[in-house]
Amino acid sequence: MDTQEKGPGGQVNAAAGEQLDVMESMTQLYTSGIERLAEIQKKGLEFAVQHNADMVNTWKKHIVAAPGVLMLDLATTAFERYADTQKGAIDLVVEQTHALAGLVKERKGKATDAMEEGKTRVQEAVEHSIAAQKTAIDYSAKQAKVAFEAAKQQLGIAGTPVGKAADTMQRGIDVVVDAQKELLDVLKGPTLH
Repeated sequence: MDTQEKGPGGQVNAAAGEQLDVMESMTQLYTSGIERLAEIQKKGLEFAVQHNADMVNTWKKHIVAAPGVLMLDLATTAFERYADTQKGAIDLVVEQTHALAGLVKERKGKATDAMEEGKTRVQEAVEHSIAAQKTAIDYSAKQAKVAFEAAKQQLGIAGTPVGKAADTMQRGIDVVVDAQKELLDVLKGPTLH
């Protein structure tokens, strides 16, 4: 005898005696959502890096002074390193989500208390990871700011159009940093209950 349930694509049949595991289904849905969100974030970072490179190339066409070109190259490198750091942090969140999914699959033969303990431990791990990612983000942002400021002073471009471009790039990095922190706060929210 088959039981039928409505799914997003229409009827879903389950064999008699086969029990639908709601927790496992929700975990799979949660995991795929995190993977999609990670993919979107990575694409956004790739777009930002490409846009930054396009902007730098445009500036290079209009800047004659060699110090300005050096500053733009420095800014490009700093931004690319920042994006790579962020991608690594995103991959870590996805990896931890898979660890949570693994715990849910293992819970079938265990008592509810063990599952609650596992969820607590995973939540703690996620919180520690997010704190570490925020620290890495802050460190990268501070490094970029110090590099921009040092380059502006050493190259004598403070107050010039090139200096203003560097300030604009720095503000762009600050916006990306704030957005990443906000996303991490969203990911820090409660896991499956």
